Amino acid sequence: MALDARWGPDHPERVKTQSRITNHLYHKAVNDVEQLVVMRLLELTKLQISGLGYKLRTQISIALKSQATYASQLDPPRPPLQWEQIVDYSFLAEFDLLHETAKEEICRLNVEVGRLCTKIRDDTLDYARAIAQLELDNPLLAAHLQCRWQWLQSANG
Repeated sequence: MALDARWGPDHPERVKTQSRITNHLYHKAVNDVEQLVVMRLLELTKLQISGLGYKLRTQISIALKSQATYASQLDPPRPPLQWEQIVDYSFLAEFDLLHETAKEEICRLNVEVGRLCTKIRDDTLDYARAIAQLELDNPLLAAHLQCRWQWLQSANG
């Protein structure tokens, strides 16, 4: 079993491997920043207070420094993320979160509107039939049902 010569600092395999390691560390740092920002967003949403989360802000700051270090080591170097960018991303993420929630709510409401229209249509048929039937058997109950029907019609208006 023959061993190849040790890789020196300029050996192509070492340079290639070092580049892959740096690239991996950079992407890990970016993922850490993203994860911490999302955690902060969820924390702020949960608490509904924007002045809290000191520990999380500190962790984000450390992750940003790590990302900046690895970004400068890439070939070509990438610009480091700034706190202002993260705050903008947070705002955009909140907006996207609200936007997605609004889309889901609109879909749910479209279903509910259909159900409500069906209920109003069914009530129109059922109340008229029940009132007509009760007028012969129980006029007092028919009168009460007629009052309730008029109230429902005014509400459905």
